[in-house]
Amino acid sequence: MKKIFVCQSGELEEYQTRGFTVEVGEDSLDFFLLKQDGEIRAYLNFCPHLGIPLNWQPDAFMSMEGTHIQCSTHGALFQLEDGYCFSGPCRGQSLTPLNIEITESQEIYLVSSD
Repeated sequence: MKKIFVCQSGELEEYQTRGFTVEVGEDSLDFFLLKQDGEIRAYLNFCPHLGIPLNWQPDAFMSMEGTHIQCSTHGALFQLEDGYCFSGPCRGQSLTPLNIEITESQEIYLVSSD
């Protein structure tokens, strides 16, 4: 198991997303963090419909209302809690969650099996 430091949890505001690219083995991994009600989640930055990045600008993964994750290309909407697509061409599919660990000192680590 490998842990890769991402950021401090205090660097994320409530209902804020922030994108990252890290090297995992020989590959790079494009993902984002989302903070909702004090809980932080990580999802792969990959639309299940077209296989392209979700964001339209750096760190911009949320709908205009700030209530859902939104694909910038075709407008699919995903639930914050589990990445489930409830509206758009990939309805019924989900974003890929990633494993993270938050230490007592509030450091966020991406946990990979490599």
